[in-house]
Amino acid sequence: MFWWAVVCMAIFFIGVTKSGFGAGVGLMIAPVTTLALGHTSRGSEAGLGLLLPLLIAGDLFAVWQYRRLFRRGTPSLAVLRRLFPGMIVGVILGGLLLWFLHTRADFVGALIRIEIGLESIGLVALHWWRQYRGMQTRLMREPLRSHLTGGISAISSTLAHAAGPIIAMYLLPLKLDRQNFVGTCALYFFILNTAKLPAYQGSRMFEHAPPSFSLRFLPLVAAGAIFGLWLNRRLNDRIFSIVVYFVTFCLGWYVLGEGIWMLGHKG
Repeated sequence: MFWWAVVCMAIFFIGVTKSGFGAGVGLMIAPVTTLALGHTSRGSEAGLGLLLPLLIAGDLFAVWQYRRLFRRGTPSLAVLRRLFPGMIVGVILGGLLLWFLHTRADFVGALIRIEIGLESIGLVALHWWRQYRGMQTRLMREPLRSHLTGGISAISSTLAHAAGPIIAMYLLPLKLDRQNFVGTCALYFFILNTAKLPAYQGSRMFEHAPPSFSLRFLPLVAAGAIFGLWLNRRLNDRIFSIVVYFVTFCLGWYVLGEGIWMLGHKG
């Protein structure tokens, strides 16, 4: 019951982060869920499939919340059009990598742990590097910058549901106001997460946690979104995000070490 409580906490934070509060929470969700499910009968390989329908539900809530920003000619839609070609290529490549992981049936649990651990460590390090260096002043030329961002973020999201820092590095130099920033992220990740569904089905990611099972946790996403809206009006998320990034970095190392240990013993 303890480990399922940890899974429920991670799912609750899907709603919190989709409401626009505590952007760093998104990075923590996959490693926490993977770690906790590894101690249940479902297994760590159920984590990504369990989360995807719930992430889409959270995206739908966020898109509805910021729906007024998605009119013709708005900055959000212009940004999304530039990211879209790279995103499609990234989803295809990420889907192929997932399929490869599942062809190694004996090692799938260990490989998923290693992959999510590396993603968590790398993306938190990327976030800290961006903070240290400050906002980019020399940007790669378009459309190459948009295509690369769309592709890399889609691969990262497909493999570990973790692309927030990559999209943030792309959007921050554009100097969008907070509403447009959060709204653009909401619509982008709704499109991206929906586009991942065929890749997840083809890679048998729903084998251990079908969507019908995931939907049992939907009230937690809704409760998290409401709680996040409440926090948005009362708290600054800076300290909260600092703690979340630090915890995610430590979790990444733990999940990576666990995966390497499992791989060594299976070998």
